[in-house]
Amino acid sequence: MLNIGNFLQKFLNLEKDNKLKLSLITESIKEITGLDLTTEMLEIKQDKLKINCNPVFRNEIFIHKNKIEDVLKSKKIFLKLY
Repeated sequence: MLNIGNFLQKFLNLEKDNKLKLSLITESIKEITGLDLTTEMLEIKQDKLKINCNPVFRNEIFIHKNKIEDVLKSKKIFLKLY
């Protein structure tokens, strides 16, 4: 019988990594825009970050999109906002 525990452990590590990324992203957004978002408002799909929040907040984030992406790149998070 095969032990799939090691195989499934990779997916647990990916989930922990995404939680860390999301918390760093929310900190970066708050630092630049002053908006306090929760991690539930953000969703990572492949190499893109989807923001599910109030359109006014989303517009404020997209005004500062380049600054936010530069800060994320400095933290080794290579995601594009959409």
